[in-house]
Amino acid sequence: MKIIEGSLPEENSWRVLVPLTPGESPRHTWELGLALAHANAGELITAVIIPDASEQHIIRARKAIETAAAHSGEHANIRGLIVVDANYEKGLHDFVETSKIDLVLANGDGLIRQNFDAIPCAAAITRGDRTPPPGSQNTPTIHRLLVPTAGGPNTIHALSFLLPLTPKVEITLLYVALSGLGTHEETLGYARLRQVLNQLDAGNRIQTRLVSADSVADAIVAEAQEGYDLVIIGATRESSLDRVLFGNIPQAIIQRCHTPVLVTREPQQRFGGLLDQFHWWFRSIIPRMELSERTETYMRIRRNSRAASYFFVLIALATIIAALGLIVNSAAVVIGAMLVAPLMSPIVGTGLAIVLGDTRFLRMALGSVVQGVLLAIALGALAGLLHLNEPLTPELMARTQPSLLDLAIALFSGLAGAYALSRSNAAGALPGVAIAAALVPPLATVGISLTGGHWQEAAGAFLLFITNFVAISSATALTFVLLGFRPSPTQKERRSAQIRSVRMALVLLGLVSILLIGFTYRLAQEDNKKTQIHQVIINSVAEVTQAKVVDSAEDLRIEGDLLGDGELVLDITARSTREVPHDEVVALQNQISGALQREVRLTFTVIRVTELDPKQPPTQTPTSLPGVTPSATSTATLLPTATATQTAVPPTNTPTVLPTATETAVFTPTPTNTPTITPTPPPTAIINSPFGLNLRTNPSTTAP
Repeated sequence: MKIIEGSLPEENSWRVLVPLTPGESPRHTWELGLALAHANAGELITAVIIPDASEQHIIRARKAIETAAAHSGEHANIRGLIVVDANYEKGLHDFVETSKIDLVLANGDGLIRQNFDAIPCAAAITRGDRTPPPGSQNTPTIHRLLVPTAGGPNTIHALSFLLPLTPKVEITLLYVALSGLGTHEETLGYARLRQVLNQLDAGNRIQTRLVSADSVADAIVAEAQEGYDLVIIGATRESSLDRVLFGNIPQAIIQRCHTPVLVTREPQQRFGGLLDQFHWWFRSIIPRMELSERTETYMRIRRNSRAASYFFVLIALATIIAALGLIVNSAAVVIGAMLVAPLMSPIVGTGLAIVLGDTRFLRMALGSVVQGVLLAIALGALAGLLHLNEPLTPELMARTQPSLLDLAIALFSGLAGAYALSRSNAAGALPGVAIAAALVPPLATVGISLTGGHWQEAAGAFLLFITNFVAISSATALTFVLLGFRPSPTQKERRSAQIRSVRMALVLLGLVSILLIGFTYRLAQEDNKKTQIHQVIINSVAEVTQAKVVDSAEDLRIEGDLLGDGELVLDITARSTREVPHDEVVALQNQISGALQREVRLTFTVIRVTELDPKQPPTQTPTSLPGVTPSATSTATLLPTATATQTAVPPTNTPTVLPTATETAVFTPTPTNTPTITPTPPPTAIINSPFGLNLRTNPSTTAP
């Protein structure tokens, strides 16, 4: 395919292509193309595809373009191109893709019969657009359109680009109820008509009509004779069996109707059938929102996505509350911070802006998110000054290791949040969504970890926030699409922005998923290794020390790289009925180190316990008491005593010999290490009797 004459428009506007064949005169096709291009603020492109670049073919192509332009008026925006391709169908397909055509409007009664099934964009083929009789108006004016429908997607897509023609062009939506099916068929018909108008947000711009007849084709042909200029009908999606039994309705109408018929088909999409089935199934569960409801939701979300003063105040308060709760390891305080944080609103606004292709709204929402993130991290870093040189609490550590489960939680939180914000009767779910989303605690963890120099933990917490942001915005975008938010088919600039934004969101979601797969795999390895280490410790403690580790989560603390080969620091708390000597602790450390094949530094804490069995009471055994405790006593020292000596003295009266005081050795008890069995004194009781207090060795409650 090669364009040898003419040029494509540079602006990204809505484009309708009318392919021309030299020698033919498309009447209603050309008039409708001009009207659609003008009503949708687009451009009409006409192309003549010739097999080669010979002078004869080029002259005929130029004449066809000039003839069509002569019936277009002075103010019509038309671009004529000459395209060379030996294969007409391939050349048309390539030209449509290269030129980014939105609608191909062709004459099905032309000299060349084309197959339009392979065209990727929407296609509309006119049949019965015959040459007018002599003396009649050459270029007709379209005033009234008849659109029969059963609620199918092809007709709805055609009405989406026909709707801007109103009110200058009268559009009547027709439903034919088979008379043999009774009143239930008429009720179904009115419901189908309301459904189509609701999906198009047409309001009163499209008239509706329901007729009862024995044949659908006969009723449409009869109605078309009531002064309509063109009949527009969606291409059939019936199966081959249905066509055999009931016939092809569009084909029957074309053959019998004297009014030109335009058969339309929506754009071809990969997996289009599956997507349509899913769309209609979801629509049966969650009805599409009314235009007024969507407008109100859009205004509310856009207003809450703006970074006003209240937004920064609530972000600051939520971050401070979350940081303090993380530092003191209080889950309740952290949950309270989740309820205060307003960061969910601009993230939901990001998803809505992606769906609508509103780049200005998208920049505003992303700006609010970025400002809130920076403020939360800064305040978290200031709060981290209160936690310097302290180990990270379990609440902090819980937000530094994201996994695929966090991604799933964020996705479903986004779905719930978008639906709750769109439906006023579901607003009670917003607090639960805020708790499940958990946006501010990871940011506070980032700040606290940065202050403490925990770089790896800070990166993990920030990845958790990015996971929540990407998943929530993507999920909200999906919800808004299913609720009916989307740019119209003629808003080509917004549709392009929507496609770019969706692609970027999918790329980010894929990157985050890949990172989380790595984190999840590492966490699974660490959990398996930790389980193995716990089992080795429990078995070794029971084997070496006859002690018992009751709660592995509380009694075993491991520090170090579980998956590496460096030293592990183990803090073990065990229960035992006896004292554990030091040599057994050394043997325990050696056995654990040998089983794990790595160096181990052990701290072993023993809690003495007494094991009692209610079915086996303890037996009475003598109690060993310590012996006499040696103490310092004053011992008299034996000194020489005075001895009486006979001396010559004058005679005196008969002397009386008095005894001399002699020191007596006092027995000093010698301390001994041998315990002495001391019998336990028998039980006694004090009895109050009329004669006073009696001490009884064999107490009895019935004693007098």
